[in-house]
Amino acid sequence: MTKETALDQIDQSFRISVTNPLTRTDLPAVLRVLDATLTTDDPSANSNSPPRGEIYLTLRLSCGPVHFQNATLGPGDFFSTMTPLPATALRYVTASGRSYVSTRIDPINQANNPFASNDNGLVDATYYFTVPIRNRRGTFEILPSRTFGTQYEGYVAIGTATLDIGGPTRVALQFPKKLTVTTTTPHRHGQATETGNGTMFASMLNFASTLLGVFLVGSFYLARPRSRRRRARQVQPTFVVRETQGPTAPATSSPVSVVDVPSTTHVPSTPSPDPSRPADTSTLRVDVLGPLTLSPTNGTASDPVRAIVAYLAMNNERPHSLEEIQTAIWPLTENGSDIKRPAMRNYMADARKVVGERHLPTASGKSGYQLVDVTTDWHEFEGLIAQSQGVAKPAALPLKRQALSLVRGVPFTADTSRYFTWAFSTSVVYKITEAVTTLTHTVSRELVLASELGGAEWVLRQGLLCDPSSLTLWEDLTDVLLEGKDASLLDLHWKAAGTVLESDEVTALRTRKHG
Repeated sequence: MTKETALDQIDQSFRISVTNPLTRTDLPAVLRVLDATLTTDDPSANSNSPPRGEIYLTLRLSCGPVHFQNATLGPGDFFSTMTPLPATALRYVTASGRSYVSTRIDPINQANNPFASNDNGLVDATYYFTVPIRNRRGTFEILPSRTFGTQYEGYVAIGTATLDIGGPTRVALQFPKKLTVTTTTPHRHGQATETGNGTMFASMLNFASTLLGVFLVGSFYLARPRSRRRRARQVQPTFVVRETQGPTAPATSSPVSVVDVPSTTHVPSTPSPDPSRPADTSTLRVDVLGPLTLSPTNGTASDPVRAIVAYLAMNNERPHSLEEIQTAIWPLTENGSDIKRPAMRNYMADARKVVGERHLPTASGKSGYQLVDVTTDWHEFEGLIAQSQGVAKPAALPLKRQALSLVRGVPFTADTSRYFTWAFSTSVVYKITEAVTTLTHTVSRELVLASELGGAEWVLRQGLLCDPSSLTLWEDLTDVLLEGKDASLLDLHWKAAGTVLESDEVTALRTRKHG
């Protein structure tokens, strides 16, 4: 296969700010930009050629924490195990001024990062742009954005936090005028891969002979009866996808005691699995109460694929046509062009590869696409609340706590690219946020009346993970802390509130009285 490439060996390091907006703790990290490559080789490893007249621009990045030693920060204090930056945080601007947003694939789950003190996970994904093939100069930018990470003190994790990533960070890129053309041939009998003009000539001969063979075989099939051709069309290929256990979301700790409650999972309505398929007890899980996670998966998932799976999981009450999915995932804008139908079908095929055909069957002969055997943390949240409404009050409180323990952050936090517009236009995010904040307010009041201030504080902090700017929850948390005896917590509380609330709102919080 002939490949065209050009390399910019950048190898530069930059300081990038990583800040906890609640505590204003700032631990800058080192962003290392290794190199940038223009290539016709598909970064997603699907062997797809770039669109006509375009080429892929891929980046190699790494990021690690910087340790500062001063009055408050020691050598083991840093942020790590971060959710990789969303695709929208990376932008490429050509010399002519036209800008392109990156595509992110293969985000690495940081739940069990063994190199937490050296690799913070901020760019642990593959990022690439699709740019004009004639482009040779431009600027790569990392824009201000938000993600999640774990805060460490003395190399000990003390909890997860929403993090603001500083910016913009700009890196100038420049490539040679001519691309390097390489032809790769398969290995034979242990020989190394050959490149060069001789190999290219041999490859052209092989290509010509292949065309001749295809022509002869095609002529033979054209001469066969039409009825046999019809029967051949009806034979559907069978794909066998091996499912592997994907990464799981990091466990979160809470200051309240663990309550033993029955495990309850509300599974949205799904079509019954085909009994002719092999039995498979695994369930596809899509978590959206924070950064989007899919588990288990059979490989890497690009942002469009992640959006397709999330959209179907959150709207799984009926099958959806390809047109509906395309409209949701690829909304039209005044300046943007629509995606072609073959490209959309390719995205659906990629989604099927990632989650497995058992979970996302083909729509052939059916009314549309629908996930099979899938659950989400949002549907589990709804199921726990529904169950709590059917039991006595003492048994309902643990179920509500369990529902709030599912919250990991703002819904779809790191997925704000154009492919996730549907999550806001259909009010999914607002519905989730309202349900979480309402439940948080109710449960915290119940715990305060029961003199369980520690439990009430934990519940309120869980709610603020979902809606950091909720004035109602900040008022509730202020009341709880005023009842406590640790005045130092209040000082930190006012600073944290000031990062997300207006100054007059913080002033109003300070005027609240004990009791």
